[in-house]
Amino acid sequence: MSDAPGSQQPTEGTPSAEELARIQSEVDALQSELDRIKTPRKRRFRRLVVALLVALSCLFVLLSTTVVWAHRTVLNTTAFVNTVGPVFQSPEVNSAVSARATDQLFKELNLQSRLRNALPPKASFVAIPITAATESYVSAELAKVLGSERFQTIWISTLTSTHAQVVAVLRGQSSQALSTSGGYIVLNTVPVINKALGDVSGLASNLTGKNVTLPTITSAELPQQAVNKLSKALGVQLPSNFGQITLVRSNNLATVQRGVKAFDRLTLALPLITLALIALSLWFSVARRRTFIQLLVGIALLMIVLRRVVIHEQGALANSAHNPQVAQIVLGDLLNGFFVLTAWVLGLALGILVVTLVSGPYRWAVALRSFVARTWHRAVAAVSGERRARTLAWMGSHADPLQLGGAVLAGIVLLIVSVSWLSFLIVGGLLVLYEIFMQVLKTRPGDDPAPASDTGSKSDLSSPVGGSSPASS
Repeated sequence: MSDAPGSQQPTEGTPSAEELARIQSEVDALQSELDRIKTPRKRRFRRLVVALLVALSCLFVLLSTTVVWAHRTVLNTTAFVNTVGPVFQSPEVNSAVSARATDQLFKELNLQSRLRNALPPKASFVAIPITAATESYVSAELAKVLGSERFQTIWISTLTSTHAQVVAVLRGQSSQALSTSGGYIVLNTVPVINKALGDVSGLASNLTGKNVTLPTITSAELPQQAVNKLSKALGVQLPSNFGQITLVRSNNLATVQRGVKAFDRLTLALPLITLALIALSLWFSVARRRTFIQLLVGIALLMIVLRRVVIHEQGALANSAHNPQVAQIVLGDLLNGFFVLTAWVLGLALGILVVTLVSGPYRWAVALRSFVARTWHRAVAAVSGERRARTLAWMGSHADPLQLGGAVLAGIVLLIVSVSWLSFLIVGGLLVLYEIFMQVLKTRPGDDPAPASDTGSKSDLSSPVGGSSPASS
């Protein structure tokens, strides 16, 4: 019998369908094996890249935090004044500054030699103790002046004006308080000194032996002219550079100004680069939650290390100073903004880390979320329906000890928190509301129990004895 029309027989040398299927399966298997070999290499490469990006991101967070703090503290007048301004509110700083200023003043006035020459030869030996006692008295009075509110107002005003002028020059603007002297840019502080001496003009008159009327000196006057006017009023020749702070060489001012401009740009660029690195780390990662946790842990650890290093260096600098106690106070004021900013970054990183871990797919996190959900449902059930009624009834029956416990708790809170009018009003207001609520519960009449249902007995009485129901008849 001949084959059906249209059917094709495989010719000799042509592979059959089964052979083609077998070959295709072998090719697929080889391709899968090749992909399996290549995939770990790709994943290892991506993990190395992500690890590098995470390290750079953490480092740039640290650098950004430090640079932003330094830029704001040094070049922002408001932040600078808030940082440096309170330095004279410390009695230790006032005593140290007044002692040093008085020592230099007595050296310039040469009071001991004047007193020895004015006394008879046999009594000249008392010049030393009289000078020491006078110097101690002047130092104490000057410390009082430095700690007064009037001097604090003058100090803050002068510090604000001076810092604004310095920053203006560093950014290419002009200032009347700055001038060129001997190839240097100098800051004239003679007007500030003159204002401070105005508060102790009586002491200046006693020290110089004549009536001293301090002149009016403004920042518009040339430094040498201001020094000459003050020298004439005091009756002594002050050094030509008295009250002048050297800032920078005139020929280096352009370089410093370019550095300030670069510092401004760096303060803007570093945070943006940091955010870009963090985003790139998460985008390139194959396990984003894990990478995000690594970022948060790295940032927190670096912030802790940075804070510890700064605290150590602060202590080392203070201990090496002439007056460690004063140096510690001054450095503490200068670095206060740094510690506040790093504390915020550290707290934010730890807070986000906790949220990320608790919301993760880990067993302990799932168990914790389930426990919180069950507790919440039980709490909701406790304040609803019959449970709420029973809870309020229990609180009403135990109102007296609960009221006493509320008062004790309010007292403990006032002992723990810093006492102020605001905290006192908040705690007192909450206590009053709580006591009123408990008093209402205590005087609230209890709910009468619902009367037992007697429907069954009535139906029994209405039925004829021994009779049957109408339905059964």
